[in-house]
Amino acid sequence: MNETIRPDEGNMGFKCLTGSQIKFFGVILMVFDHIHQMFHVYDVPLWFTCIGRLVAPMFLFMCAEGFHYTRSRRKYMLLLLAGFEFMNVASLFLSRAMPNEDVTLMNNIFGTMLLCTVYMGLTDMLKSGVSEKKPGRTALSILLMLVPIAIGAVSMAIMNMPDFLANPNALMIMYMIQSVPNVMIVEGGPTLVATGLLFYIFREKRLIQVAVLVLAGVLTLFTFGPGEVQWMMVFAAIPMLMYNGKRGKGSKYFFYIFYPAHIYILYTIAYLIK
Repeated sequence: MNETIRPDEGNMGFKCLTGSQIKFFGVILMVFDHIHQMFHVYDVPLWFTCIGRLVAPMFLFMCAEGFHYTRSRRKYMLLLLAGFEFMNVASLFLSRAMPNEDVTLMNNIFGTMLLCTVYMGLTDMLKSGVSEKKPGRTALSILLMLVPIAIGAVSMAIMNMPDFLANPNALMIMYMIQSVPNVMIVEGGPTLVATGLLFYIFREKRLIQVAVLVLAGVLTLFTFGPGEVQWMMVFAAIPMLMYNGKRGKGSKYFFYIFYPAHIYILYTIAYLIK
């Protein structure tokens, strides 16, 4: 990632956080969130998951930065795809090997980030098609943008069919559906995918990025009501405004390893102490 601080609209806030520091802060909040998820039956405080609501937008914000600066977008996306597919298989295996009716093992932010990068790349393709007056490229980019939406619609239609779960092949069908990232099955759904894409489109306009985040939080609040704490993701605006545009020090592979590892360790502990 380029180490130069880029100009920023508004230039507000005390910009003291690098990208690595934001990610590390997100990892800490994520651990609290997943402790609540795995051990909520033991009266773990609700605030554990409340502060965890900041994590997804923080990582999507950094995903937009990373996709812009990476030397190889293909490698970046392949890493996310590998993480997504690995967690699909590992979560299915653990859920069946160590069943726990108190915990639903459905975490996989890799799919959301992957789909966001797909749309980021297609947005660049659309822009170049328009600017270079290439209607074929423009039309293809629009068509490809519709594919994850169409797959999601078909997937939901299949899973909502009467007596679907009674089908002896239901588990295999669900696994096949979940193995293809689409806007309906990735973590956070269309709201987080759109949020990540808009973070990328407006990455030079920090105040607009914050407005996008607030809008996503408000939509969540009206959709699920104040009892659903997901709206608290709006507080991710604080580290976003404190971002100084620098990458910072740290292993770029740490998150890819730590994210699934800590989830499965916590899940295993929850199963063993049950």
